[in-house]
Amino acid sequence: MTYQLVRHCRNATEFQIAYISYSYPFRKYKNPKEREVCPPPPLPPPPPPRDTRLFWGSMAALVLAGGFAAYAKRNPEVRDWLTLNAPWFDDLIAIAYRENMTYSEFAFKCIEDLRKSLLNYFADDTKPKQCSLEGGPVDIPAVPDEPKEKKSAEVAEELTPCQRVPPPLITKDICEIEKCIKDLGDKAINNYRAAKRACANYNKLVEEMMLDFSLSNLDDLHTAMGKRGEQVKDYLKKAACAKTQLDELTRYFSCGVDAPKDEIDNTKCMIKDYQNRITSMKSEYEWEHDKSIVMDRQWQKVGEFMGKYVEENQSLFPGLKYDQKKPSLPGDPDLLLYHAFRYIQLLKRDLGEAVAGMTDRINRGLETLPQGDNINKAREAVIDASVKKRLLDMDKEFKKRYDDQRCANEKMLKDAMKKQTERHEETLQIRMQQKEKEATEKLNKLVEEKVASEKKQFANQLAETATKLKVVEDKLNARLKAERETKRSQELWTAGAALLAATKKGEQYVKVDKELKAIEKASGDDDKLVLSVLKAIPDSVREKGVVPESVLRQKYHVMERTALKVALVEQEGGTLPVYMLSWLQSALLFMKIPGIPQQEYDKIPEVPPKDLDTFDLLQRARFWIDRGNLAAAVRYVSSLEGASRAAAAKWQEAARSHLETRQAAEAVLAHAAALGLQYI
Repeated sequence: MTYQLVRHCRNATEFQIAYISYSYPFRKYKNPKEREVCPPPPLPPPPPPRDTRLFWGSMAALVLAGGFAAYAKRNPEVRDWLTLNAPWFDDLIAIAYRENMTYSEFAFKCIEDLRKSLLNYFADDTKPKQCSLEGGPVDIPAVPDEPKEKKSAEVAEELTPCQRVPPPLITKDICEIEKCIKDLGDKAINNYRAAKRACANYNKLVEEMMLDFSLSNLDDLHTAMGKRGEQVKDYLKKAACAKTQLDELTRYFSCGVDAPKDEIDNTKCMIKDYQNRITSMKSEYEWEHDKSIVMDRQWQKVGEFMGKYVEENQSLFPGLKYDQKKPSLPGDPDLLLYHAFRYIQLLKRDLGEAVAGMTDRINRGLETLPQGDNINKAREAVIDASVKKRLLDMDKEFKKRYDDQRCANEKMLKDAMKKQTERHEETLQIRMQQKEKEATEKLNKLVEEKVASEKKQFANQLAETATKLKVVEDKLNARLKAERETKRSQELWTAGAALLAATKKGEQYVKVDKELKAIEKASGDDDKLVLSVLKAIPDSVREKGVVPESVLRQKYHVMERTALKVALVEQEGGTLPVYMLSWLQSALLFMKIPGIPQQEYDKIPEVPPKDLDTFDLLQRARFWIDRGNLAAAVRYVSSLEGASRAAAAKWQEAARSHLETRQAAEAVLAHAAALGLQYI
């Protein structure tokens, strides 16, 4: 374990003040009566303005840091980045939000760290420290593995007694020691578990390969055995290192520690528990490892026997190669069968000897057990039950292997029959193609002669029919064109009517993409008038939509009130009194609709007179808005000036887009009506 001490240092800053003295040159003093009256002293210079840039800069930096801290508190990704690149800021966030400790605990920790740093600074570091947690890591020599038969009591006796020194005072939380114990114990247990898992996986692989044995499996087993050995060696090395460090920590506690007794007892119980778990996991690993060693001997013996058998067969039959996909036997197969039979008899003899030897061992083992009628009967019953269970398992296994082999044989037979059927069908197909080719040649010759005679007659009839068909085709084309144009005019009229209806009533913005696309689709590529009309529609209408007339009327009154309130303000803006005067004017003056001249009723001027002010223009615009003449209202609104023009700009733009869209829809309707009348 490594413990770090944080020292707080203060940097003292000295300020020096320089005084500059100035002496006047020598001058002759006069008689007091002859002296001139001293002029009044000059006024002191005004004090310089107070520089608050540093204060506001510090406040801005503090606000930004606080905002970033609040954002990092809620974002784990930013918090991880701070942990790697700015750990001090991450610690500051943890202290501010009291994640690890309260403010009082943090203050106590700072005082404790300051006290330790002062003690370390004034203490003598040259004295040796034994059984202490302070300082750098201690190099622990590797400890050789102890024999399995050694008892825990003997191990405790052989441990070297540590030097008795005054018990060290634990100034840190004992949770750090417990965390170290947990890390070391878990590391040892995990490594033993990983070694056990490696052996178990290897044993399972050997069993699977032995069930379906082949010569190629031997190379795979050799590779797996080497890989298992390397993994187990690495895991055992790590486990031994962790176990050695845990033993060193146990020796530290045996030296005597000045700490609360309940915490020391809990820690010792934890150490004992981890040691028991490590011993248990090590026993499980040793069981799997011993099983792996036995299985290594078995399959190596099988591989050695099979290698000898293959070598003898290849000596008897030089052309026989077992590494081929389909080995071929060049010699007499009876000799191979006799050789295999001889090996089978040899294996049966070895198996019989092994069974007899195992039987003798079992009998000798039974004789060493307690004897008695009841005990023997109970033992025989247990043995019979175990034998029956084993026989039942073997029967199930053999039955499964029999079923698998039968399924494999049936599959192989089906594949062979399928290949034979495919070859037979291929042969029949070749013969059928030859017969078909001969019959086709004869038939083609007869058909060519018959076709030549019929072709002349058909050519004459075709010429007459072509003339008649040309006349009918011209009439049909004319009729189809008329129907097509009529249908197109109907579609154009429908799309234009839909677009015109969309400009009347609706929401704040009515999407007219579908109507415009319908008009484009109905116009085709040759109708230049419709294409020109569509190009005249603003892009804003396609993106946002068009504002219907009902909405424009509602928004006009809002725009009118705003424009009247800023009627006296210039376009660049004005002072607050001007705004107040403009608002007061809008509150006191009222519009008088009957004040509009009769000539403007009869004929709306294309350009409003220049002598009209904001109230007159808005008066006429409201008049025409109420009567449904939006174009005239837009004309008057366009003549506004100053801030009123800026206030009405948005409404004016929406109204102009509405008028352009409505005029486009009316143009499409008129064009569609003209097309329909053309082909009636």
